[in-house]
Amino acid sequence: MGLFGKKVKGGKEEREPLLLTREYRIFKRVEERPKNWFEKLNDLAISILKVKASEDVKRQIEPAVAFTGLRVTPESVMSLVILSIIFFIIAGVFSIFLFGIPIIGGIMVMALGFLVAYYFLKYPVNLAKRYRIKASSQIVLAILYMVVSMRISPNLERALKFASVNISGELALDLRKLLWDIEMRKYPSANEALDDYIRKWKLENEEFAEALRLIRDSQFQPYERAKTVLDQALTVVLEGTRTRMKHYAQDLKMPVMIIHMMGIILPVLGTIMAPLAAVFLSNLLTPAHFVLGYDIALPIIIIWFINNTLNKRPATFSQIDISKHPDLPKPGHFKLGKRDVPAWIFSSLIFLIFFLPGMIYFLQNPDFLVPPVDPETGEVQPTDPNPMLSLVMSSFIVMGIGFGLASYFFLSSFQFIKIQKSVQKIESEFELALFQLGNRVAGGLPTEVAMEYAIDELKDTEIVGLFQRTLKNMRTLGMTFQQALFDKNWGSLKYYPSRLVENIMYTIVDTAKKGIKYAAEGMLRIANYLKSIKETQEYIRELLSDTTSSMKFQAYFLTPMITGLIVAMTDVIVQVLVKLGEYLEGVGASQAMGVNFGMISLGAPSITAALFQLIVGVYLIEVVFILAMFLTKIEKGEDPISLKATAGNMIMIGLVFYVLIALFTSSMFGGLIKDALAGLGII
Repeated sequence: MGLFGKKVKGGKEEREPLLLTREYRIFKRVEERPKNWFEKLNDLAISILKVKASEDVKRQIEPAVAFTGLRVTPESVMSLVILSIIFFIIAGVFSIFLFGIPIIGGIMVMALGFLVAYYFLKYPVNLAKRYRIKASSQIVLAILYMVVSMRISPNLERALKFASVNISGELALDLRKLLWDIEMRKYPSANEALDDYIRKWKLENEEFAEALRLIRDSQFQPYERAKTVLDQALTVVLEGTRTRMKHYAQDLKMPVMIIHMMGIILPVLGTIMAPLAAVFLSNLLTPAHFVLGYDIALPIIIIWFINNTLNKRPATFSQIDISKHPDLPKPGHFKLGKRDVPAWIFSSLIFLIFFLPGMIYFLQNPDFLVPPVDPETGEVQPTDPNPMLSLVMSSFIVMGIGFGLASYFFLSSFQFIKIQKSVQKIESEFELALFQLGNRVAGGLPTEVAMEYAIDELKDTEIVGLFQRTLKNMRTLGMTFQQALFDKNWGSLKYYPSRLVENIMYTIVDTAKKGIKYAAEGMLRIANYLKSIKETQEYIRELLSDTTSSMKFQAYFLTPMITGLIVAMTDVIVQVLVKLGEYLEGVGASQAMGVNFGMISLGAPSITAALFQLIVGVYLIEVVFILAMFLTKIEKGEDPISLKATAGNMIMIGLVFYVLIALFTSSMFGGLIKDALAGLGII
């Protein structure tokens, strides 16, 4: 195929490129993409300061850059790293001498520079890891499509094209790049190209490389032997996936325990010390310290550790593709009738319903949330006559934030999930349907008659509608089997928009052109392949069941219960210590007892129970979302739709549980404590 055509201009023939290949158009679009933020920062850094990269840095960065297509060099990355350190050191010095920030604050700014520089240094390598994980999720389907194509026609380049067209994501681009290199004569043949490709994936995914090698070698085998080798290729990649996931599930127990104890339980239990610190160290601790610790630092640490754990997750299977479904709403929308409605409209309304009462209350009474400080003594002056009401109002603010997010996640995902489950059910039944149809066709029946028998066998399944519509098109509209499936207006696959089903039916139609015997054999063989894939999926789901059950228990029950009890105990402890301080001060015993010295003073706390509840409530929402993210990625990999649905359910249920426990426990124990203090004559 020529890449250049003739064009007459000014009486002369000129040659201009003819964009005739799909691979070229795809890569032209990829190469012309705008630079991302990291690439722009690299360009800026190397224009200011050029730093030579060491050989070790080059060995790390160059393969990652080649794999991801980042338009950076080891020198530009090192320039960005050094400039980041210099920038934060200067910022730290200026913050100390010009803005009066304490020295420890300036040192923290400088230390942040080294963390940012390390992030920039590892960015290409980490991006390559993410690309490989995403690409690896398509490996099983890629091998399936290549095996199916090779069984029809032992042409390696045709198999590569068939796989690249029918999969998606990074692996599809990777295969298209390989095809483009073959077309541009970088490799003399598909065999040499695949040799290089196998070496590229050998260290990353050995079973994928081995499966590719078997597919390549099958074209040199006799027909019967070639079929066995192709079957073995799919078996190799499935067994490798099972083994990798088994080891990952075993290795996952310790990280999950660490995340559970160090990242969630201990920080939550540590909040029991917060009210005591707020009372005894009121001169040192401010609400900003609690916000920084619980709502910023802890979630960042948990996310960092979780991402490190998830980066080691082996690839399993690609997500169900629902992009062709006719009822699919726009992203961030849901269908109301026939219109796509933005989910943020309703979630904003829910947010305001809960958020506004609490916000109005504290705008009218700001001292109830953050008590004033005496300018002369520097002591906190409590002014809230009804702490329980303030606690309820701050709970409304937390519920507004949580329910607003949860409703957005739910509304923007529930119809997607419904469609996803429907397509998943169709794909799970497709193996049985294909087996029934293949058996009938193999028995010598014409396609129409075979479909009639298959319909009777599949009458209780959802996939039966595919055969019913196909048969109807063939009989009433006089269509061929191919037209009945793929016709733009009346094709039955239009109503069953599964990419997997469409691709396999296309393969079967293509096989049928060689003869009905080949079509029957193809159906039965593909049915066996799909059965093996399904069994592997169930095995992996069983392996991860203990971990996922533990994560759900933490998100739905344990974390909300502990945080709710701590907020209630905080309210009680603060009230007791404040009343005790007032009583001791009133009788003149505080100084005699030595409870007011240096930095430690017994008096009004620096943070109210209402504000503490607000901080812990936001922390709970963050932790539950992080758990939802961890659970979804462990169970399903990269699946934004499932993440939204899981996070919405967890936040909604966990927040309701948290608020009920906090308010009920606070009111119950608050009354008992007041009675006890009244009995002692303290109040």
